[in-house]
Formats: sequence, structure tokens, C-alpha cells
Amino acid sequence: MAIGLALTTSATSWAEPVEMAPQSSQRTTIDGWHLSVALSGEVINAVPNLAGAQNSREAFMTLSAQANIGGSGSNPVTAANFVAGYQVGCQVDVSQGLQIGGTGQLAGSVGATISGQPGVQVGGTGAIGGFVQTDLQPGVITTIAMGTMPVTAGMGRLDMQDVHVKVDACGGPVTVRSYATFAVASAVQQTQLSVYGDPYVLN
Repeated sequence: MAIGLALTTSATSWAEPVEMAPQSSQRTTIDGWHLSVALSGEVINAVPNLAGAQNSREAFMTLSAQANIGGSGSNPVTAANFVAGYQVGCQVDVSQGLQIGGTGQLAGSVGATISGQPGVQVGGTGAIGGFVQTDLQPGVITTIAMGTMPVTAGMGRLDMQDVHVKVDACGGPVTVRSYATFAVASAVQQTQLSVYGDPYVLN
């Protein structure tokens, strides 16, 4: 099974796009920084596979994610990073192995870490035009980052419009779920905060 992502400017719709509920999460670090991460404006437009393949699914994703640092902590923030994307799950892999490819990500690297804080990992796959491939077994959830950025001014935002998601060689249901993770470090703490959208089945 192969999963592909690409940034597009337009998409032909065969069904009504589905608006997903906004989600948010907050946490205060041990040294007093107020962290928040939120998902909003998510729209999933599932379309028939362009090639008419029975074991393939396609959709166009629109998503906004935002991370904020507020308050007045007792120690300065030394590093902060923010990543957003989708988790994709296939029940039955009908290929020889599961291949996950990603193109058009805004930024990032495999297992991206906060600069100077190697213990705080925020995930991520690929850079602009990059491609990542790995083998998985049926039932495994794959996380694909579509954008990642450092947060240096108290707020970071990732806006994604009509990102093309294609899942091939899946013999069962394909479920997608948006996510965002915010990782912040100071001299005395490393804190990671995540938020997840509602799951959606691509028919």
C-alpha cells in the first residue's frame, strides 16, 4: 500500500466536502509557560480514485493548525517546534508491503528534534519535494507530517489548502486523523503537547 501527499491548487469534487470539528489542548509548564495547540478549518473532500482502482482512495485535505506560548515563565524558552499533519490507517494491506510516500511537505526531517534539545522529538517526514518510504504491516497507523516550523515569536501557524492524499493497495477501510504537536524546552523542562482531530473514513 502506498500513501502519497502533494500540494495542489484545485480539485474536482464528486461529493460534498466534510467540515470537521475544531480541536484544542492547553498545558502549563512547570516553570509557568502557558502552551496551547489547536486545529481549525479542517475540511476533507473525499473523491473517487482518478484511475478507477478499487483498492485506492483519494481525498483533498484543508487544515489550519496553531501553537501559542503565553504567560511569563520563570525560565526563558530555549527552543520550540511545531508540527502538523495526518495519521493514516489501513485495515488490510493487499500489496507485498506498505509503502508510504510524502511530497510537498512545508519543512521538517525524519525524527526532527528541537535545536539544542535532542530529547524533545516532534516527528516529521521529508522536506519540500521530499519522499519517504518504509515497510509496515496491516493495522499499523502511519503518521505523515505535512508542515513543521520553529516557534520564535510566541505563535506559530500552519495553513494547508487542498493537500492531495492518495492511499493505494488497501483492501479494507482507510481512516485518516489530523494531528498537531507542540514541543517547548527551557533550562529546566521539556514539554510536549498534542491535539487530534476526529477520525474520518475514506470510502
